[in-house]
Amino acid sequence: MSLCTALRRFVEAALWICRTGAPWRDLPEGLGCWSSVYHRWRRWCLRGWWELVFEALGPALPADGLLLLDSTTCKAHRAASGAAGSTAAAEALGRSRGGLCSKLHACADGAGRVLRLIASPGHHSDLRYAMALASGIPARDAALDRGYVSAPLRAAFAAEGCTVHTPPKRGMVDPPAWDPVLYARRHYVENLFSRLKDCARIALRRDKTRRSWMGFAHLAATMINLRIAEFSHRA
Repeated sequence: MSLCTALRRFVEAALWICRTGAPWRDLPEGLGCWSSVYHRWRRWCLRGWWELVFEALGPALPADGLLLLDSTTCKAHRAASGAAGSTAAAEALGRSRGGLCSKLHACADGAGRVLRLIASPGHHSDLRYAMALASGIPARDAALDRGYVSAPLRAAFAAEGCTVHTPPKRGMVDPPAWDPVLYARRHYVENLFSRLKDCARIALRRDKTRRSWMGFAHLAATMINLRIAEFSHRA
């Protein structure tokens, strides 16, 4: 088997696990020996190669100069707890009202492409990761939901030349101006989470370590970006 063929089969095996959410031992024989595929997957995760692939194939600049930030909560399977030599917080696991879960924070652009992903324990607030999501990404506007209402955050974005568009909270005194038309485009990031959660391995976290779970998230995000790029070229 040639190197390219072997690499393609490995990526197809990883995508099969990502989409189905099945245990590694259930990998079909046609996609390789499950233990070999799993150990190769772990090596790529530990070296950060899935994130490098995501960054290499991702967009260089946000479409229309627009950033869309949001997060989604992913329930954790009972197999996700108990990583050896680590803590729940280090592996992005926390308890909210829904039980043990993780949060996936995403930054998307005006075309719905994924720019950055961050994992956190499920009980952490969205606002806590806003600057880390948008850091270093040039943009003119950012459409955020009410979970990101914060004067210091708005000032930090303004210092970078970016205007935040967030509907004011009820009873807010002297609310800042915002553009409802730009805010309506937040459906792109909501659609993004729907596509990510079509992958059962992301929607229900089975991985004990943050690196392995984020490996699946970066793989799925890469495929989403490639599909959007393909459709935009056809149009």
